[in-house]
This record gives sequence, structure tokens and C-alpha cells, in this order.
Amino acid sequence: MNRPNILLITTDSQRCDTLGCMGSEFAYSPHLDKLAKEGVMFEQAHTSSPVCAVARSSLITGLHSPVHGCIENGLNRYNHFPTLTDHLKDAGYHNIMVGKTHFGPVPESFDVKHVVTEKMINANDCYAEHIRRHGYSRVSDHPNSIPEELFMESFLVDKTIEEITNCTENGDAPFFAFCSMVSPHEPIDPPGKWATFYDEVDLPEINYSEGEIADFPEQMKKLLGFTDYAADQPPKTDVKLQNLFEARGAIYHEEIRDEVNKLRKLYYGLSSYCDDQIGRLIQFINDANLREDTLIIFSTDHGLQLFDHGFNDKHNYYDASWRVPFIMSMPGTLPQGETRQFASWNDIPTSILGAAGLQSDSMQGFDLFTALEKGEPSPRKCAVGTLFKSAALATENWKLEYYFDESEPRLFDRKYDPLERKNIYHNPELSDIRDELVKALLTWRADIMDLHMYHEAAKAFTKQIEPRKKIEQKKPPHKRRQLAPVATRVTSAVSAIKGSDSEERLNQHALKIDSLYNRDKVMKEGKI
Repeated sequence: MNRPNILLITTDSQRCDTLGCMGSEFAYSPHLDKLAKEGVMFEQAHTSSPVCAVARSSLITGLHSPVHGCIENGLNRYNHFPTLTDHLKDAGYHNIMVGKTHFGPVPESFDVKHVVTEKMINANDCYAEHIRRHGYSRVSDHPNSIPEELFMESFLVDKTIEEITNCTENGDAPFFAFCSMVSPHEPIDPPGKWATFYDEVDLPEINYSEGEIADFPEQMKKLLGFTDYAADQPPKTDVKLQNLFEARGAIYHEEIRDEVNKLRKLYYGLSSYCDDQIGRLIQFINDANLREDTLIIFSTDHGLQLFDHGFNDKHNYYDASWRVPFIMSMPGTLPQGETRQFASWNDIPTSILGAAGLQSDSMQGFDLFTALEKGEPSPRKCAVGTLFKSAALATENWKLEYYFDESEPRLFDRKYDPLERKNIYHNPELSDIRDELVKALLTWRADIMDLHMYHEAAKAFTKQIEPRKKIEQKKPPHKRRQLAPVATRVTSAVSAIKGSDSEERLNQHALKIDSLYNRDKVMKEGKI
């Protein structure tokens, strides 16, 4: 078969409201807006986990955090799984890695590797060699003296273009190119005109209610550094811009309103700079006459609170952090200008494999590409994710968070409370819904497993027992023994399990839950 080229573009920490196509009334994102018009945008895409290394480990393995083993930055994933690029390499793809990895060891199945680390780290990577050659520091901050044409994302796009050109000119196609940008992750350091691009823009008010941090679940407080938080403690008023991330609670009072808004405007400027560089990369694909032969996927590893709900971090399930942009485009093959609902970062590797005519029985995602190619809805009907020792489920109507240590849940109504301000878990009118959501989420969490290990074990068992079975078959029927009957049945059952099975069972449970409750009637009666 003629396998398509695949270009995966990701950013780091990019909120949905940085894109006009996602409904933002102030964001400048012409190139990604155009990509959405040339493809399919998922309006309810969520990351597998709202933290860098965990989500990226899901991207490269197609597995959820409890299976791949990475539960936080600095804690490595397991390495016995085949990765996305292993499958592609076996199918003849030329694999190109440019940018931030942060998913543990870089698979040997990448043919080309230009790996960079964070902008605040004075590393000796390929970007350091590039930027120091031009007389600038590897570490950047605001104000940023580095010209935008030399800055990190411009460098990464240049490298991606260079490697795709080398690949196509050398006849190494098809290619899988992963351009993994570092911005708009902190430091918030937009170069050139992007530093002042939003100066005259009136941003929406921050979504924050005084004192809400005190009501966060204990595990959430622990991850965010609020374990000693006091709701009545006065806010810091002498916080410098670069230290706003560490400000206790980052409480949104008048004293720091201007500083917070300055940082927010720099963040959106940096996001728009990323859009500009993405546009340059897509234009190269167009000019090289590769567009109709290349699947382009854009997404980001997670969002960022940007002081919504009183803090600036990810490590939580609010929409600002958990929900992400997600666009797939391949004119002539996929629909154009259409939207779908749910998608997950676990679906990226399975969709890439689907586009390549491949599949993995152990990956825990859906093949979105094949569904889109047929003009069908997204096969994913809800979002599910994990974070440290917690899990969350988002259906069309509801969002449940569950923190295992304290058996501490939160429930939000996604239709009537889109800003996620009121935890309604203990509302007696919702007991049936609540119990079904908890059952669905905890059943899913118990259901997921390391299928690759079990599949390999099943193959080894079958290989071991087959010679003995042949010996038994040579005996008269009345003397034959049935060898390991239970193990044979279990092995057969394990071999038939697919990674998407638990996701599909959760799908069905979520659809049932969304059909159960006459919420409008209860709302009119004022019971929520």
C-alpha cells in the first residue's frame, strides 16, 4: 500500500483559548485556524494526563499512566513496550524526532534525533550550539533579546524542514516527523513583536472565586504545593513577574492584577508566535507538494491554569489544564472544516498507526483516522485520564474526579457550570448519576492492564505447550491427556483482549449515564 507521510506537531502547555477555531474571541491563531478549516477539529479532546512526561509517555506508548509507569515528571516509564516509532520503523517509515521528548529514553527506531530540553536549562543540546553561535544565551526569559527567527521554535521548524527535505530527496519516504515545540511552556518569553502583540487586548477576567483553594481535595493541594495553604492569609504584594508561579495561591487581588495580566498577555503572545512558526512549517509542506500525501496532526501535551481557579500550574482536571486543542488534516482523504467531539492523547499513536495501515492490539486508544476517513463520528465518547493517585472521567454532561488516597471525589455539571465552580458531588438529587459515574471510572481503572506483557506471556505459553500437545495427539484417544486446561482457556482469553476494549466499555457506560438524568427538570425546580 502507499503509506502517507505523517507530520505530528505539538506544543507544550497550550490552552484551548489560544485558538480562534476553539472559540477564543481574542486569540490570534490564523494558521491553526486554517488547519482546522482544512481538516477535523476535536472540540472535546483531552490529554491522557495533565503533566508533561506522563502525557508524552502515553503518546509514545499508546498506554495510560498506570500501565506505562510514569506518574510524574522525573519518574521514568517502563521500557518493555513497543513504541509508536517501533511499529512505524517495521513498516518502512523514516522517523524524525525534532524538539522536546520528555518521554524517557528516545527509541532507537527514530532515524534522526534533534532533541532539546526546556528553555530555562543551560543544556549542551543542538539548540545551544545554534543560539550560542549567534551570540545569545541558551537560557531565555522576558524580556527576550533573541530575534524570533533565531528563537527555539523557529530553530525546531528549520530542523524539521531540513530533515523532511533530506528524507524526500534521498527517497526515504514515507516519513514520520515529530516537531515537538517547547513553548508556550514557561519561561513566558515571547521573542520580537510577539512580546507586545497583546498589549492592547482586553483579556477576559480570570475564573477565580475567593477562598476556593481551601476546598481543593487534599491530594490536589499536595501536588500543587498548597498543603499549608491558609485561606485567610494575605496575598504577597511584592511578587516579581518571574516568581508569580510560586506565589502562595497566586490570589487574584487588585495588588497583583496588573502583574498577572502582563504575564497572561505574554503567554498568549508566545502562543501566537508558535502559531506563526507552525504556519511556516505547513507552508513548506504545501510548497513541497506534500500536502495531500501527508497527515498533519496538531495538539499539545496539556493546558495551563494561568491563574484560573487561583493558581498557575497544570496537575489538575480543570478544563484549562486537562482539555487540549487537537486537529487532524489530510485534504483529499479526511473531511475538511468539520468537528468531532472526544479525543485523547492515547488516540494519537493508534490514529497514526491507522493512517499507516497498521494496528496495535495492546495500545489503549482508538483509531480516529480510519473513522474520519469513513466520515464517521469519533469512536471515543468520553474522556478519561489519570494523575498521580487519581483518575477523572468527562462525559458530555458530567465531570467526575476521584482521589484514591482519601476516597475524595468532585463532580461538576459541564452544561450548567462550564466554569467548574460548584462541586455537586454531595447533592442528593444526583445520587444515581454520582454512583454510576464512580462505578464507571473505578471499573475502567481496574480494567486497564499491561496487555503487551500478557500477550507475550500467552505466546510463550502456547509455544511451550504446542510440542506436548502434538505428542498427545499421537496417542490413542482414550490415553490422551488434556494439558493445562485452565491455563489454555485463560491464555486464549488474554490473547483476544485488545487495549481499546476497556475504553469501549467505558464509552458505553458514559453514554448510558448521559441518557439517564433529566437535568433540565431538576434545574428548573432549583434542586442543583
